[in-house]
Amino acid sequence: MTSPVYRLDQFGFLSVTGKDAISFLQGYTTCDLDALTESSVQLGAICNLQGRMLTSFLVIRQENDLILRMDRALVSSTIEFLRKYIVFSKAALHDISDSYRCFGAAEVSSFDHKITREDNAFTIHLGNRKEIWQSADIEQSEEPGDHWLDLEIEQGMAWVTERNTEKFLPQTFAYHLLNGIDFSKGCYLGQEIIARMQYRGELKRRLHRTRSPVRDIEGGDVIVSGSAASLVVLNNTTDETIEVTQKSGTVVAVPLRDA
Repeated sequence: MTSPVYRLDQFGFLSVTGKDAISFLQGYTTCDLDALTESSVQLGAICNLQGRMLTSFLVIRQENDLILRMDRALVSSTIEFLRKYIVFSKAALHDISDSYRCFGAAEVSSFDHKITREDNAFTIHLGNRKEIWQSADIEQSEEPGDHWLDLEIEQGMAWVTERNTEKFLPQTFAYHLLNGIDFSKGCYLGQEIIARMQYRGELKRRLHRTRSPVRDIEGGDVIVSGSAASLVVLNNTTDETIEVTQKSGTVVAVPLRDA
């Protein structure tokens, strides 16, 4: 049985083009763009000077250019943030959210974080799911509801959105466990704070997966909620299961690394 294909209208696209596209953006991402090939996809984030994430993304390489898929509401603000730094580079920033659409489907694949290409369409394989980036609509695509969120939550995948931009360190979303941070790539904006937290600090606010869906919690932040579970940021420096309270009752939350 073929998996339903969902319209993921919450995502938009930013492209960085030109001779210096990779070398420019390398100074503003938590991931190592020099290691990116045309057959791989990389999770990463762009942070401010305080190490807080302005946006997070999946990025692919197309010859010397880059395409970043991120929360659609953050594309324009990310361009504005980067524009003041790009003036001396032979590179350009483009909002291509009207040219590309993102679709998703469940998939069991061993080609985790790999790409297959067909004409001007990219299929991004993400273990338990896949994203299709293409310029034309897929016929009979469905509203995702909680179905797509459940797949992302299953893998502990939280995204920066307009609601939480510039609020969290990338480690708070456990990106260091998802290969979204490269600690040997060299300097980038916010790197000093992020590295200090990794090697000298104690991460107090961490991502947890609850064992039932929650919409509100006391003393924490609900990042995303699906039909069976949620990802929430809680104050918890241990690896122990903790209980959190919402209006409808108490639920159990497990630190992501043990979820």
